[in-house]
Amino acid sequence: MKQSSIVFLAVVSLFLQAFLLISLISFFTSIYNAYVTFAGGDPKLIAGHISSGIVISLIQIAPAIAGYFISYTLIKNKRVNDFALLKSALKFYAYLWLLFIPIGTILGAKLLTQLKKG
Repeated sequence: MKQSSIVFLAVVSLFLQAFLLISLISFFTSIYNAYVTFAGGDPKLIAGHISSGIVISLIQIAPAIAGYFISYTLIKNKRVNDFALLKSALKFYAYLWLLFIPIGTILGAKLLTQLKKG
C-alpha cells in the first residue's frame, strides 16, 4: 500500500473511533439525567432516560466499530510503527474501548495486546 493511502486509512479510523467517545458521553449524560429525575419518583421517566441513553449509545457505536477494524488491520500489517502520534491515539482509543462493557472490553484488550506486540 502507498504511504498516502495508509495515512488516509489512519485518519478515517481515528475519525470513526471518535464516535466511541461521543457514545460514552451520551450514555453517561442519560444516566445523569435519570439520577436528576429520580427525585420526581416517576419510574417510567427514569427508565425512559436510561433506555434512550442505551439506544443512542448503541447507534453511535456502529461507526466506531468500523474504525476499530480499520485500525486493527493497520496494526496487524505493522503500518502503525511509522507514525508515533497514531500509535498513541490508538492506545487512547483502546483504553476507551475498555469502558464500553461487555464487547468493548474484549475489543480494547485485543487492541492493546496488538499495540504491545507491534
